[in-house]
Amino acid sequence: MELTVLGWSQHQIAAELGVSQAAVSKMLARLETRVLRELAETVGRQKARHTLRLERLFAEAMGAWEQSKADTTRRRQRKTQGGAGGAGATVAEIVVENQHGDPRYLDEARKALADHRKIWGLDAPQKVDVRAARNPYDGMTDDDLRAEVARQARLLGPSGVETDDAAQTASLADSHAPTPSEASHDDHQ
Repeated sequence: MELTVLGWSQHQIAAELGVSQAAVSKMLARLETRVLRELAETVGRQKARHTLRLERLFAEAMGAWEQSKADTTRRRQRKTQGGAGGAGATVAEIVVENQHGDPRYLDEARKALADHRKIWGLDAPQKVDVRAARNPYDGMTDDDLRAEVARQARLLGPSGVETDDAAQTASLADSHAPTPSEASHDDHQ
């Protein structure tokens, strides 16, 4: 394997070791399989380790979010004015304030979930609208379609392909006729 990494060919390695090239090929295949298996296990362990870390980050962020929504209690003292020249008194108050939570914790939780999806390849692929692709023959008249079929027939040449313009035009026109669902869709518009 070391000689392969250095750029030696299988024939050179075989000559160096005094074995056949086929034997070198089999040895390298076994070594590559073992290395690949070890790398896959290492990657799997890394994914598991990172997953555990991300789950902890998510749990911490959600715990902090819940704590940030808890009501806060604070004490305050205020002096009251005494009536008719009397001395004022000190009154202790307990004030409870409702909290709405700090959205920064939710953002951190969302980031942890996004990283988790990336590690495991769970992000959905982009949707492709197949209806967006236009048919290049849609706007053509019958004469234009016939001319296009004749042009393509000339390109194909005498290779045994049917070149009857009328048959091709008819099949081309049939393939571009609106389907019943398209026709009913056009009627509703």
